[in-house]
Amino acid sequence: MLENRRVTSTLTLVLLLAVQFAGFAQEKQSSDQDEPIRLKTDLVTVSASVTDAAGAPVKSLKAQDFSIYEDGVKQRIAHFAATEDPFTLLLLLDISGSTRDDIELIKRAAKNFLGELRFDDRVGVIVFSREVEMISEFTDPRARVLSSIESISTTAGEEGHRFTTNTGTSFYDALYLAVEESPLKQTEGRKAIVCMSDGVDSTSKMKFKDIEPLIEKSEASGYFLELNTEESTLQGLLKPKIDPGFLNFSQSQIDRYYAEYDPESLQRFRSRLALTPETTRQINEGLYKLSRRELRTIAERAGGRVYPVKALLDLAGVYKRIADDLRSQYSIGYYPSNKEHDGSWRTIRVETRVKGATVRARSGYRAK
Repeated sequence: MLENRRVTSTLTLVLLLAVQFAGFAQEKQSSDQDEPIRLKTDLVTVSASVTDAAGAPVKSLKAQDFSIYEDGVKQRIAHFAATEDPFTLLLLLDISGSTRDDIELIKRAAKNFLGELRFDDRVGVIVFSREVEMISEFTDPRARVLSSIESISTTAGEEGHRFTTNTGTSFYDALYLAVEESPLKQTEGRKAIVCMSDGVDSTSKMKFKDIEPLIEKSEASGYFLELNTEESTLQGLLKPKIDPGFLNFSQSQIDRYYAEYDPESLQRFRSRLALTPETTRQINEGLYKLSRRELRTIAERAGGRVYPVKALLDLAGVYKRIADDLRSQYSIGYYPSNKEHDGSWRTIRVETRVKGATVRARSGYRAK
């Protein structure tokens, strides 16, 4: 009988514990439902640069020194990375035929730029002409990155000509590789794209309308060293076809020009070799005007900046200004109070309590 009582008591205790555990689990589940788990993909990250009244970078700020607003509503800062934290940088270099005479200067300026970065900053390199290639990964030692830049050369033309079907500028495709297919997409914290190009695309499979939302979504700051090649390009376009420096528009450039400026014109169907000098000037001017607008749209949406480069000798100075800007960049993240994924544009405003300081950050994002 005693043994039976012990068995009964043990069973009763087990049942009581089971009931209590079930109640606790139900209470825990209810609590979890009250506070849903935040998905990492909901986090909106904004890179912000802060400068004082004299334009000098303001460093060593804390999360409490910032306020961030979405559509005018203040958000709670959930993530913060200070200027002391390393950043990941993807360097894009335009090595199309128009840069052939200055390729050594371009390589030297790029290597000097890397010298401005800190040892623990991660750097990758993409080069592009007609083809696009990532020649250095973020995991590569700095010495290997420098060696990759040193090995760069421009694509040669055919049959003694500088510009042929081998050459071109796949600017949009290079940006697509940077933000969608490179490891930058999975990178957290402070990150940026620094691109040297005139921005005038001629051979990409992608279009600007495809790239723009991906740049916004990447959460990387976009800095552009805008090369001034308009006059030299026009000179090539006006040369006779037999001249080794002869240059012609690609069909995608013709299509883009007329779609933007004169969609009803029948001129777009004429042979590119039959264009008059005046029409050639108009198309060239229009393409450069369009590319400048696109670069500034990307930079504004990405919280970066466009630095016009009047002469390639200015490259070193512009790279240094970008490096200074990156060293003053903070990464701020928040989970939006508006949880709708309706594809609408959400404006972002970042403020600092530092008196007289100016904050530059991307203007918003599309909630998808």
